[in-house]
Amino acid sequence: MNLKNLLISAAALASAPLFATTYYVTPEGAGTKDGSSWENAFDVEAFRLKAAENANGDIYNLAGGVYKPSETIIFKTATGATLNGNTNGDRTIFSGDKNGNNNPENGDMSRLIRFQTNTLNGDSQKAVIINNIDFTCVFTNTNNASDTMGALMIDNCGDTQVNDCNFYANWSDGQQGGAAAHLFRSTVKFKNCIFRNNSANYRGGALRLRSQIDDPAKQKGFTTFENCVFKNNTNYHSMGGAICVQHAVAVNIINTTIYGNKSAEQGAAIYIGGKDATYARALNIINSTIAGNTTSSEKGNGQIYSDQNANINTMNSIVVSNNDKTADFHFAGATASDKFSFVSGGYNYVGSVVDEAAPATEEAPAVRAETETKINWQESDNFGAGCTYASIFGENKLNSDNVIVPVKYVTGATNAQLTSAVSTWNLPAGIDLTTDLNGKARPDGSMPGSFAITEAEIPSLPTSVIETIETSADAPRLVKKGNGIYAIEGAAEGITVYTINGATVVSTSGNTVDLSSFANGMYILRSGNATFKVMR
Repeated sequence: MNLKNLLISAAALASAPLFATTYYVTPEGAGTKDGSSWENAFDVEAFRLKAAENANGDIYNLAGGVYKPSETIIFKTATGATLNGNTNGDRTIFSGDKNGNNNPENGDMSRLIRFQTNTLNGDSQKAVIINNIDFTCVFTNTNNASDTMGALMIDNCGDTQVNDCNFYANWSDGQQGGAAAHLFRSTVKFKNCIFRNNSANYRGGALRLRSQIDDPAKQKGFTTFENCVFKNNTNYHSMGGAICVQHAVAVNIINTTIYGNKSAEQGAAIYIGGKDATYARALNIINSTIAGNTTSSEKGNGQIYSDQNANINTMNSIVVSNNDKTADFHFAGATASDKFSFVSGGYNYVGSVVDEAAPATEEAPAVRAETETKINWQESDNFGAGCTYASIFGENKLNSDNVIVPVKYVTGATNAQLTSAVSTWNLPAGIDLTTDLNGKARPDGSMPGSFAITEAEIPSLPTSVIETIETSADAPRLVKKGNGIYAIEGAAEGITVYTINGATVVSTSGNTVDLSSFANGMYILRSGNATFKVMR
């Protein structure tokens, strides 16, 4: 455990009140356990008790390791704090896993940390700042909407910043959802966070966003995800495979990838209601990739699901589902509304848009038609039936770097075009549209989506055999079937694949071989007397 190597961000120090106290915490504690130094660090229970009497602006430096509090750590109402996890060595992990089997289940904790600062939107006097902490193994099972839940619960907070945190393996078994994080009447910005492998029965496989407006002056419900990843979260019923937005002023998805999430229906990636007299429910999608999210119900519907009062803006983003019954955008309800708003800022790559208010077609009278009649696409947009997952990503999946490598180049927006198009979208201050999910500079014209990939950076994918080394009299023929998939027609003895150095990497009994998961490079394919050389 590298206690001395914990780094405290300058931003966290700058935002702390003048008389804030700094405390030190390790899982087991040390010395007198009064929190005054690493040598006398709080243990997890002393930290929990101190949080209950937290003074506004206090700073808690937490060493790496696993923290298992006996009860929820609830910070004193109407106070903010900074929690700094370890940045060099072991991660700082808060776990609800009481029985130690690394699996969220009945009996594990239903919450780990809760804040309620009772501040107005944007009020940084009682800011909550959470850096470099993981939240895992929370189990909730409640059908009561008034219960507070989620590994991280943010309630009535006007300025919350969550940076470089991971949320994984949390499970909500009841109807309330949002086991990873539950945001209630709050303004929260997540940056460089990953939400993966969380599950729920309803209302958000990972997050649930709610709000409450009892006075316009207290209106909150602003959430921003910048440079974040949502992957492999599951909602077994309805309302958002990754994110459920019930009540909100605005949700901003910026430089973010949402991939491989599942819901039975009502939004494989995002569920968001439409605007009404109380909640604007604006959804702003900018420089993001929402791909490969699927619905499992026979009803299908979309990666992003809203209704006839939809309030959606999208710019320089890729939204493609890779599933026939999962549209990219699905607008529910059979009655058209003059409140419908879908604004394209341009440079989007979007496939199917299903609007239940559209009439059925003669060819498919029982199926709602795709429509673009209510969406003003820009000339720079690519949209419609030809814009599929395969057309832009081929068979590539999300890799370990959280990138889906494209197989073709599509022109994206310049930084000036981005800035101009979103200037009226009321984004929070400090958003950087000139970089991508990894913080890499976004060159003008690089591809839309969460990664700034230029045309020159797209891997060279061969369309045919590079060289025939040797053929038999029967002349078997190599045919490319897909990205990395090859067949040797006329082969009767299977296929063996070698590296350029002669090492065997795979053998098949049939006449087809799949190299799509192999590293880029030269490979030799041999079947009988026929030998071919290909480049991945």
